[in-house]
Amino acid sequence: MTPRRLLRESDDLLYWVEECMVQEMRIVPGWLVARLMVVLRHAHPELPARLGRLRRPTQVMEIIYDAQAALMEQACQSRGPADVIPLFAGARRRQLSEATRVS
Repeated sequence: MTPRRLLRESDDLLYWVEECMVQEMRIVPGWLVARLMVVLRHAHPELPARLGRLRRPTQVMEIIYDAQAALMEQACQSRGPADVIPLFAGARRRQLSEATRVS
């Protein structure tokens, strides 16, 4: 999974954690924690340990924010400078060949 896809997944998870807060749930459901662990493992090796047994929505949200920060940094680093595409390479070669014939 790319960092950008993981960022999208973390946004979805954040939505569900916010829903837990709106519904006044005291703990985040297990199915959500399982999905969250996948994102945390890819974001930073220490984040799953930080989550540990914490399942209160406010604490889980803080860890998701930290994961998003790490994933954003990874996304920026994974995108290096773009390759330069020679748009007029054929025209340039023609000009050079014509210049050598005229001389």
